[in-house]
Amino acid sequence: MPKLIVLSEEMAGKEFPLIGEKLKLGRGPTNDIRIEDGSVSTNHAELVLDGNDYLVRDLNSTNGTRVGAELITERKLTGGEAVRFGRIDCRYESDVKRSSKPLPPVTRGIDLASVRQGRSTVFQNVSPFKKKQDKTTKVLQWVIIGLAAVALLCFLAFLYRFLSH
Repeated sequence: MPKLIVLSEEMAGKEFPLIGEKLKLGRGPTNDIRIEDGSVSTNHAELVLDGNDYLVRDLNSTNGTRVGAELITERKLTGGEAVRFGRIDCRYESDVKRSSKPLPPVTRGIDLASVRQGRSTVFQNVSPFKKKQDKTTKVLQWVIIGLAAVALLCFLAFLYRFLSH
Protein backbone atom coordinates (compact mmCIF):
# COMPACT_ATOMS: atom_id res chain seq x y z
CA MET A 1 0.00 0.00 0.00
CA PRO A 2 1.45 3.43 -0.94
CA LYS A 3 2.17 5.75 1.98
CA LEU A 4 3.77 9.00 3.06
CA ILE A 5 6.33 8.73 5.85
CA VAL A 6 7.18 11.93 7.72
CA LEU A 7 10.92 12.51 8.14
CA SER A 8 10.91 15.88 9.93
CA GLU A 9 11.80 15.73 13.63
CA GLU A 10 8.48 17.00 14.98
CA MET A 11 6.55 14.07 13.48
CA ALA A 12 9.37 11.71 12.44
CA GLY A 13 8.19 8.21 11.63
CA LYS A 14 4.48 9.05 11.34
CA GLU A 15 2.99 7.17 8.41
CA PHE A 16 -0.02 8.14 6.33
CA PRO A 17 -1.38 5.21 4.26
CA LEU A 18 -2.67 6.43 0.91
CA ILE A 19 -6.11 4.92 0.42
CA GLY A 20 -8.46 6.37 -2.15
CA GLU A 21 -8.37 8.11 -5.49
CA LYS A 22 -8.02 11.68 -4.20
CA LEU A 23 -6.61 12.75 -0.82
CA LYS A 24 -6.39 16.31 0.50
CA LEU A 25 -3.37 17.24 2.60
CA GLY A 26 -3.03 20.27 4.84
CA ARG A 27 -3.33 21.80 8.29
CA GLY A 28 -7.12 22.16 8.21
CA PRO A 29 -9.43 19.74 10.06
CA THR A 30 -11.26 18.60 6.90
CA ASN A 31 -8.14 17.17 5.19
CA ASP A 32 -7.62 13.44 4.69
CA ILE A 33 -3.96 13.83 5.70
CA ARG A 34 -3.60 16.39 8.46
CA ILE A 35 -0.20 17.90 9.19
CA GLU A 36 -0.40 20.43 12.00
CA ASP A 37 2.55 22.68 11.26
CA GLY A 38 2.57 26.44 10.69
CA SER A 39 4.45 26.08 7.38
CA VAL A 40 1.72 23.82 5.93
CA SER A 41 -1.26 25.67 4.44
CA THR A 42 -4.81 24.88 5.52
CA ASN A 43 -5.41 23.23 2.13
CA HIS A 44 -1.84 22.63 0.99
CA ALA A 45 -1.87 19.85 -1.61
CA GLU A 46 -3.76 16.88 -2.95
CA LEU A 47 -2.66 13.40 -3.91
CA VAL A 48 -4.46 11.87 -6.90
CA LEU A 49 -4.19 8.21 -7.84
CA ASP A 50 -2.64 7.90 -11.32
CA GLY A 51 -2.26 4.25 -12.29
CA ASN A 52 -0.43 2.50 -9.45
CA ASP A 53 1.26 5.64 -8.10
CA TYR A 54 0.06 9.01 -6.90
CA LEU A 55 0.36 12.42 -8.45
CA VAL A 56 0.97 15.33 -6.05
CA ARG A 57 -0.65 18.67 -6.88
CA ASP A 58 0.06 21.89 -4.96
CA LEU A 59 -3.11 23.86 -4.12
CA ASN A 60 -1.50 27.35 -4.29
CA SER A 61 0.02 26.86 -0.86
CA THR A 62 1.94 29.67 0.80
CA ASN A 63 5.22 27.78 1.29
CA GLY A 64 4.99 25.48 -1.73
CA THR A 65 5.40 21.78 -2.39
CA ARG A 66 8.71 20.26 -3.47
CA VAL A 67 9.64 16.90 -4.91
CA GLY A 68 13.34 16.48 -4.31
CA ALA A 69 14.71 20.02 -4.68
CA GLU A 70 12.19 21.01 -7.37
CA LEU A 71 9.31 23.35 -6.53
CA ILE A 72 6.29 21.83 -8.28
CA THR A 73 2.69 22.57 -9.09
CA GLU A 74 1.97 18.98 -10.18
CA ARG A 75 4.12 15.88 -10.53
CA LYS A 76 3.77 12.10 -10.54
CA LEU A 77 5.60 10.46 -7.66
CA THR A 78 7.78 7.38 -7.80
CA GLY A 79 8.73 5.18 -4.87
CA GLY A 80 11.39 6.54 -2.53
CA GLU A 81 11.09 10.19 -3.59
CA ALA A 82 11.39 12.99 -1.05
CA VAL A 83 8.35 15.29 -0.86
CA ARG A 84 8.27 18.51 1.14
CA PHE A 85 5.11 20.30 2.23
CA GLY A 86 6.14 23.68 3.65
CA ARG A 87 9.04 22.69 5.91
CA ILE A 88 7.80 19.14 6.59
CA ASP A 89 9.88 16.49 4.82
CA CYS A 90 8.25 13.20 3.81
CA ARG A 91 9.15 10.17 1.74
CA TYR A 92 6.70 8.61 -0.70
CA GLU A 93 6.73 4.82 -0.60
CA SER A 94 5.07 2.79 -3.32
CA ASP A 95 4.30 -0.88 -3.81
CA VAL A 96 5.24 -0.71 -7.48
CA LYS A 97 8.43 -2.59 -8.19
CA ARG A 98 10.53 -0.82 -10.80
CA SER A 99 12.19 -3.19 -13.21
CA SER A 100 15.46 -2.17 -14.74
CA LYS A 101 15.91 -2.35 -18.46
CA PRO A 102 18.88 -4.22 -19.92
CA LEU A 103 21.66 -2.18 -21.46
CA PRO A 104 21.56 -1.83 -25.26
CA PRO A 105 24.08 -3.87 -27.27
CA VAL A 106 27.45 -2.24 -27.89
CA THR A 107 27.61 -0.74 -31.36
CA ARG A 108 30.90 1.15 -31.14
CA GLY A 109 34.20 0.66 -29.41
CA ILE A 110 36.79 -2.08 -29.28
CA ASP A 111 36.00 -5.48 -30.71
CA LEU A 112 37.30 -7.65 -27.88
CA ALA A 113 37.11 -10.78 -30.00
CA SER A 114 39.60 -9.35 -32.50
CA VAL A 115 41.93 -8.20 -29.69
CA ARG A 116 41.99 -11.69 -28.19
CA GLN A 117 42.87 -13.16 -31.58
CA GLY A 118 45.79 -10.74 -32.05
CA ARG A 119 44.15 -8.67 -34.79
CA SER A 120 44.80 -4.96 -34.81
CA THR A 121 41.90 -2.66 -34.16
CA VAL A 122 41.48 0.91 -35.31
CA PHE A 123 41.33 3.37 -32.47
CA GLN A 124 39.88 6.83 -32.94
CA ASN A 125 41.56 9.82 -31.35
CA VAL A 126 39.32 10.95 -28.50
CA SER A 127 41.71 13.58 -27.19
CA PRO A 128 40.19 17.01 -26.51
CA PHE A 129 43.38 18.58 -27.91
CA LYS A 130 43.79 19.40 -31.58
CA LYS A 131 46.14 17.45 -33.80
CA LYS A 132 49.64 18.96 -33.95
CA GLN A 133 50.25 21.16 -36.96
CA ASP A 134 53.16 20.48 -39.28
CA LYS A 135 56.16 22.87 -39.35
CA THR A 136 55.30 24.48 -42.71
CA THR A 137 51.98 25.73 -41.30
CA LYS A 138 53.79 27.27 -38.30
CA VAL A 139 56.37 28.97 -40.56
CA LEU A 140 53.59 30.37 -42.73
CA GLN A 141 51.83 31.77 -39.66
CA TRP A 142 55.01 33.54 -38.48
CA VAL A 143 55.60 35.01 -41.97
CA ILE A 144 52.08 36.45 -41.99
CA ILE A 145 52.54 37.88 -38.48
CA GLY A 146 55.87 39.45 -39.53
CA LEU A 147 54.36 41.02 -42.66
CA ALA A 148 51.49 42.41 -40.60
CA ALA A 149 53.98 43.94 -38.13
CA VAL A 150 56.01 45.57 -41.00
CA ALA A 151 52.79 46.94 -42.54
CA LEU A 152 51.78 48.40 -39.16
CA LEU A 153 55.20 50.07 -38.72
CA CYS A 154 55.01 51.55 -42.23
CA PHE A 155 51.55 52.94 -41.53
CA LEU A 156 52.69 54.49 -38.23
CA ALA A 157 55.75 56.07 -39.95
CA PHE A 158 53.49 57.52 -42.64
CA LEU A 159 51.16 58.99 -39.97
CA TYR A 160 54.12 60.48 -38.07
CA ARG A 161 55.51 62.18 -41.23
CA PHE A 162 52.04 63.39 -42.28
CA LEU A 163 51.18 64.85 -38.88
CA SER A 164 54.64 66.43 -38.22
CA HIS A 165 54.50 68.60 -41.48
